[in-house]
Amino acid sequence: MSAQATPKADTKKAESSPEVRNAVNFHLLDFVAWNNRDWTMFRHLHTADVKVEMGEMKTQGIDQHVGAMEAMIKQAPDSRLTQHTPIVTEGNWTCIVGISPGMQMATVAKWREGAISEEYLFMKQLPPGTPAPTLKGAPIAKISNRGDIQALTGAEPGWSCVFGRGENGKSFVTLARTVNGKETQSITFAD
Repeated sequence: MSAQATPKADTKKAESSPEVRNAVNFHLLDFVAWNNRDWTMFRHLHTADVKVEMGEMKTQGIDQHVGAMEAMIKQAPDSRLTQHTPIVTEGNWTCIVGISPGMQMATVAKWREGAISEEYLFMKQLPPGTPAPTLKGAPIAKISNRGDIQALTGAEPGWSCVFGRGENGKSFVTLARTVNGKETQSITFAD
């Protein structure tokens, strides 16, 4: 077997993985559906029974979610996402920081058959150097990037994500990058 055959086989396997499908669908959700206010595509990329939390705002079902997002757009009509970084994807979970001019937000999403079934949006980034909240109990999700999906999704090596509730009962997400066994960067968003 040639040296070139192995990466092709790995790429083929990675292309069919849920991680790649979910990350690509997340890019479509933000860069196509959200940025163009394409509510048909937006609905297609969420389950009918989607559960969404954004701080104190909670919605159940796609109609409530679309209504909440339409109301958000009325308050910030020019909001458009320009970049996703970092991107963390593993199994049926993704964690992505979306960037738009003057703002960053983190989204943790649980996927079911290529559509988001649970979504947790964080608009408040803690200042650098601020300790992350103390996790109460086990994390809701703990995910890390795998090497074989990085090139296909835009995910950078070494990133991981811990999503859970703090001792105060509020949600938070911490994304961390590890290089050569040492944490080199950390970003925390909290309710």
